[in-house]
Amino acid sequence: MKAFLRSLFRSITGQCYLPHARATGAVTLVNLTGYQWGVESDETGINIESFEATIKPEQKEFLKDKKGSKIGFAVDVPEAEYTISGEVSGSTGLMAATFATAVTVANDHAEFGMSAGGIYLDEVNPSQSRNGFRKITFKLSQNIGIV
Repeated sequence: MKAFLRSLFRSITGQCYLPHARATGAVTLVNLTGYQWGVESDETGINIESFEATIKPEQKEFLKDKKGSKIGFAVDVPEAEYTISGEVSGSTGLMAATFATAVTVANDHAEFGMSAGGIYLDEVNPSQSRNGFRKITFKLSQNIGIV
């Protein structure tokens, strides 16, 4: 108890940081130009927890010499796979997605050569538990030749 009171006094006087007493609000990045904290944009219909993207060429074929060493490669246009997870907060946006209609994604999807092509739902995994919010995970894909 004595240590807690000492920490509390120091936090009030500005002499230390009390982790469990951190105020909520926007995070300020200091001396971190170009960095990003958290998920960049909200997705309609879910309280976004995470956004992941995997962007790779549709094909990448290596050419080997007579010894079997790679000496070059041919690469095709990129394709992307996205995984978006969060708690269900509505019935529009991603929550209204269907498998045959392109969807709009708010987060970074026009990077590393992926500026064209529709984004389509491949898989959706809703989950519910006794002591938690309803969660959902979307798996989507994007190919440049499919609008």
